[in-house]
Amino acid sequence: RILETISSKLQNSYWNLSRSSCTEPSGFNTTWARQIYSGVACDCSFNNNTLCHVTNIELKGLNLTGTLPVEFANLTHLQQIDLSRNYLNGTIPAIYGQLRLVQLSLIGNRISGTIPAEIGNIATLEDLVLEDNLLEGNLPANLGSLSNLKRLLLSANNFNGTIPVSYGNLRNLTDFRIDGSAMSGKIPDFIGNWTRLVRLDLQGTEMEGPIPDSISQLTNLTS
Repeated sequence: RILETISSKLQNSYWNLSRSSCTEPSGFNTTWARQIYSGVACDCSFNNNTLCHVTNIELKGLNLTGTLPVEFANLTHLQQIDLSRNYLNGTIPAIYGQLRLVQLSLIGNRISGTIPAEIGNIATLEDLVLEDNLLEGNLPANLGSLSNLKRLLLSANNFNGTIPVSYGNLRNLTDFRIDGSAMSGKIPDFIGNWTRLVRLDLQGTEMEGPIPDSISQLTNLTS
């Protein structure tokens, strides 16, 4: 029932849902849809291998035009939501902060509003990919609590304000992108804490001032 509601809200006509959607994941009704990797993955090891829980949902490039379902929060074992390259609109539900996600990818949609502060409660999160949407406002300081975060991709949105000081705690970051936004202020000295960083994109913003000396500590930086 939960998956049916999710599929309906996403206006997904490509996914044939049934009671066996977990055990028979090939539920896409066109060859075209299967060529763009999409599907649902489950862990069926519960209750002596008689109970399945949805762990991954990927619905990428399917021209979905609905909104982000709050019902994702009912899938308590969900680790991945990847809805990249669709036409989804509306806001990111704050209730997603209750999930134990490893990846949340909404790149290339029409998501608006602000990033809910509750996303900073997802301690397991490693990839937060929100590029190329209509998001706005200040970046929530709460994201600085995501100690496992490796990729924070926020480019091509309408964010403003400065990078919160709390982001200096994101010591596992390998990829940070905020280019193509109205972010302002100086490039923070704390980026020297991101010693695992491989990619840093700040171009096309309103940030100013000298490049901090601490950038010399980013010895893994390639772009």
